[in-house]
Amino acid sequence: MVFNSAKKKERFLSEIIELAADSIMAVNENMELFFFNKEAEKTFGHTSDEIRGKHLNVLIPARFHKQHEFHVQSFSESEVVARLMNERENLEVQALRSDGSEFPAEISLLKMSFEKEKIFVAIVRDITRRKELEKELRILSEYDSLTGILNRRKTEELLKQEMSRASRYDRALSLLILDIDHFKKVNDNFGHDIGDLALKHMVAICSENLRKVDFMGRWGGEEFVILLPEVGTDGISLVAEKLRKAIESQPLITDSSKEVSFTVSIGGVVYNKSMSSWDTLFKQADQALYQAKHQGRNQFCLNPTQSSK
Repeated sequence: MVFNSAKKKERFLSEIIELAADSIMAVNENMELFFFNKEAEKTFGHTSDEIRGKHLNVLIPARFHKQHEFHVQSFSESEVVARLMNERENLEVQALRSDGSEFPAEISLLKMSFEKEKIFVAIVRDITRRKELEKELRILSEYDSLTGILNRRKTEELLKQEMSRASRYDRALSLLILDIDHFKKVNDNFGHDIGDLALKHMVAICSENLRKVDFMGRWGGEEFVILLPEVGTDGISLVAEKLRKAIESQPLITDSSKEVSFTVSIGGVVYNKSMSSWDTLFKQADQALYQAKHQGRNQFCLNPTQSSK
């Protein structure tokens, strides 16, 4: 297509901008809005007429005003003519609708001169759905789908992080491994649906009796891992016994009023710097768990090399 007049070209470009799927707006050097396309009206809830002449801050949550002004000023003084704001490290980009609600946004900034005046054009995309999908994917990758606690991969990752922190700052750290006693009998006697409820019930009890800084992960089947930062030899037995007694004393009551009682065996270990890897720490807790089962179950055992001291 060949445009035979500047007006036709201008009209063509204007229609593209108005029909664009992204919000497009423009401000002058004083950050006053003078252009607002139809998608911007739809996304932000302001009409083009009512927004014209207002400061850009009307579209930005107040807590981000200074941060945004700093980055726009830096962009204005740089030689860069286009920038995606979201690419800047640690920059959270939130936009504000007319009703006071916020949404995550992807913003591209363009800088240009128009009739000897510097203007800025922002192309804004609502990425709420993208953020929701990212969150859903993160949950799928880090959390156990049945119990809602950390899965094995994420638990292992945090074990490594906490061991590194404990070693670096010479802090206490303890690990517990819980295993439901005779869990196969629960499934055989009541069915796998009730077995799943028993797992969730046990996790709920533990969550009620743990601190916010502790974390619990499902290692597999009916085996669970609990990491206790800042808990050493004096505290690990107290925590383990508290959990064991709480689980023993609170049977699962099903919708059909069936009472499903079960107990757990717990093995524990206190971290020390001689443990070169998370695998070493885990194996020692697992040895203690084996001892708890061997001695009759429904009890806590500290790793033999530590309990004998």
